[in-house]
Amino acid sequence: MTSSQWELPSIPTSSLDFGGGIDTSFSSFEGTATPPAPPKPNHPQSSQQPPAVRTTEVVYSADDLIAIWGRVGVHLCEAATQLYEKSKKSLVGDGTYTGFVNAALREVPNAARAPPPAWGYLVYSQAGSSVQKRLSDIMPGDIVALFDAKLKGHKGLATYSQTAGAGEPLVGIVSEFEAKKSKIRVFQANQHVGHQTVEAASYRLEDLKSGIVKVYRVLEA
Repeated sequence: MTSSQWELPSIPTSSLDFGGGIDTSFSSFEGTATPPAPPKPNHPQSSQQPPAVRTTEVVYSADDLIAIWGRVGVHLCEAATQLYEKSKKSLVGDGTYTGFVNAALREVPNAARAPPPAWGYLVYSQAGSSVQKRLSDIMPGDIVALFDAKLKGHKGLATYSQTAGAGEPLVGIVSEFEAKKSKIRVFQANQHVGHQTVEAASYRLEDLKSGIVKVYRVLEA
């Protein structure tokens, strides 16, 4: 045989161009297909609730609190004293503890109204026999709130027991505070039938066995 008898027949190159055809078909598919949407962040409440805003509470020094008392508390104590005298002849407020306090606050134009359940800037807090906060001396014109307070001690040779703020908080206005005896005198609504609508009561804080006592300094509007 001669070498010409073993030559391979000529095959058209276009019929073997698989790569070109495959690349073209895939590129065409990629151009028309819609890419998948990116996954949504897993924060279901982010679109419904704004981020929490932290408010900075104003901190008053002992000197600041005394200055505020001189501008507000003194006048509130005077208003409470006048309402106490007025209550001997007529009804003050609506007969409730908060009604009397609100009536006194209305008599002091520059007294700020704090959102409930607070009545101002907390200067004193006591739970049972434990004093938890004391930022200032308790002053006349401060507002005191007693929550299910039970007191027991001695008055002279006699033993006494006292309850206040059972069911609802007892709220009143301080008329005097004896630091040595830890005794707080308060103007408060009188819940007894047949008596004047405002009464003067006293509580010895060192005799508090259970419950909570809070004292607020009324701020300036």
